[in-house]
Amino acid sequence: MKTITEWQKILKAGADEKFPDNALGTFNRIASLQEQLDDIQSACAVEKGTLTSSDHAHQDADHRIGALIADALILAEERGADIENELEKVLGWFTK
Repeated sequence: MKTITEWQKILKAGADEKFPDNALGTFNRIASLQEQLDDIQSACAVEKGTLTSSDHAHQDADHRIGALIADALILAEERGADIENELEKVLGWFTK
């Protein structure tokens, strides 16, 4: 099983390979995360039947959650963040 650090590196490399001219930068990556959140919200509404949408991004909430996590890990890699360490801190906060 890959560590979160490994996922950060692999996803960043994959994004760079797929979009070589698309170095998003911090604020554009954050905007992408917001778009993913919006897609998750719409996909969940489609699942519940409260929204009808033919947009591919609104057909699979689980896939959109995966894309959100990937974007977050790419942002973390771009920032040089140690997410494994940060998750330990967050878990500590949750369990206090």
